[in-house]
Amino acid sequence: MEAQKMKESSLEDWRKEGAEKFGEDPRNWKFICPACGHIASGQDFLDAGADINDSYQECIGRHTGKSAPRKGDSSGCNWAAYGLFGTLSKGRIVITEDGKRVEVFRFAEEAAS
Repeated sequence: MEAQKMKESSLEDWRKEGAEKFGEDPRNWKFICPACGHIASGQDFLDAGADINDSYQECIGRHTGKSAPRKGDSSGCNWAAYGLFGTLSKGRIVITEDGKRVEVFRFAEEAAS
């Protein structure tokens, strides 16, 4: 079985996609943890005392005291896209202006309300 190729986009296109899905304010953007399935917004990270820029590469559980992902528990875990296993091929690649390839969580599928 062949591994799924992750979607790649420029940083500019990724930002445009986020704005189209959730509006211009990144606090409303939502990402899904590839390990536990928890969906968190940028605002959730701010409310937890974390940096909003962590929202696309870390599960909220890293900031709320959660441990390793547990089967059947989508309340958060300690997963990070920059860890050994990245996004488990369930994320995407964002290419920065300087050509760096950054693995990030994918946007949550739900549309902005």
